[in-house]
Amino acid sequence: MYLVFCYGTLRSGESNHAVIKEATLIESFSWTNGQLYDTRDGYPALIQNEDGTVYGEVYEVDDQLLEKINLLEGYQEGRDYNLYEQVMQIIESNQGSYEAITYMMRKPERRFMEIPGGDWVTYRNRKG
Repeated sequence: MYLVFCYGTLRSGESNHAVIKEATLIESFSWTNGQLYDTRDGYPALIQNEDGTVYGEVYEVDDQLLEKINLLEGYQEGRDYNLYEQVMQIIESNQGSYEAITYMMRKPERRFMEIPGGDWVTYRNRKG
């Protein structure tokens, strides 16, 4: 079993949540270091940044669900270029901390827009 930090479209109520509907929700409110960007393609990108905070949910998944997430995130182990990279990241919550798989982009593209507050769901709801 693996812990995965979901900060974008995999979160509850978001467009790709069905991919992990069988996963066990461990934390509905959690956060990690990073900077969140709107890719302008309907999903966010998390970029490493020690000064920022990104909010999301932590799920426990098995091998089969992790493979589905990898496909969605454009990640394949050993490939020279992935859309996202799998990184083990410390995730904090009111109940404690976890080490979880987090999908990060190496750097933002010029067209990306920074998401103030680091919360994709709040940002999307504000955008309308």
